[in-house]
Amino acid sequence: MSRRQVRRTAFTLIELLVVIAIIAILVALLLPAVQQAREAARRTQCKNNLHQLGIALHNYHDTHNLFPPGSFWNNTNAGRTYQQGSLLTHLLPYMEQANMYQQIPFNAPPTGSLNVNDAVLPDGRLMRQVFFVPGYVCPSDTAGKNFNSRSTVQNYAGSKGASNAGSPTGGNPNGSPTCPDKYLGYITGSTQAGSRVSGPFYRNGFCDAMKNCTDGLSNTIYIGEVRPECSNHMRQGWLEANNGQGMASTLYPINLNTCNESSASGCNWVNNWVDEFGFRSRHTGGAQFLLGDGAVRFISENVDHVTYNRLGAKADGQTVTVPGE
Repeated sequence: MSRRQVRRTAFTLIELLVVIAIIAILVALLLPAVQQAREAARRTQCKNNLHQLGIALHNYHDTHNLFPPGSFWNNTNAGRTYQQGSLLTHLLPYMEQANMYQQIPFNAPPTGSLNVNDAVLPDGRLMRQVFFVPGYVCPSDTAGKNFNSRSTVQNYAGSKGASNAGSPTGGNPNGSPTCPDKYLGYITGSTQAGSRVSGPFYRNGFCDAMKNCTDGLSNTIYIGEVRPECSNHMRQGWLEANNGQGMASTLYPINLNTCNESSASGCNWVNNWVDEFGFRSRHTGGAQFLLGDGAVRFISENVDHVTYNRLGAKADGQTVTVPGE
């Protein structure tokens, strides 16, 4: 057989490199689209979780004729130990978690801590390391199913409206440097507890009935997204009994950065007691909120701050249109 009759059956090195380059370009072009599609699916799941929380809230109200408590502080309630846990704890029976709810020793929290978050199951495990509710976790968040040695992870919190959540006079007694509360001038609630709180939820008491939301359920934020990685209170989990558990404030802008673990970062510190109580999410440009009528809206982090504060208030007489999708 002559040389001219021999046929080449393999790629040359140049051709192989060209093919690899083309594949790499296609992957680079397709990867962002794939990631966007995945995030869209995760965001939809977060939205569905908020819808389910809305149904649970209304079912709770139908049963009790008022909304559940925002949070309880175990130290002040030592003589009334049946008052334990956050808003999400009290919604468990309405989130198809009645069995979990019935295991919580509300009337006999652990001696010493007085906090059901430290309660022990018969097999010796702590409740906060066992109890997990998928509907309380947004898959867009990076905290995962077990954060801060807790499976009671939460990506949702009730709204206390434009009420301050740190020191009563503003500022942060912890950290160096301290963090002044720059948003005190926007407060529409006159106290941190009781029915005078701007939003629908407050601490140390069962909350208002639906009729007390005189600004209209469709114009009032009830629950929004939060990130345990960016708030020392949120990272304690929904079973914790503490002043700030289960609630956030519209006083602080959406997605305000408090995700730094260093106390030297000032207002960016995760435990600054002030800005950490804002609503935030991993969604680009804003966060999702449940309104009192059960609707879910995505609100931009660039929303007018006064408008946002008024959306957090249940009865300030300043009704505004909800911006969103």
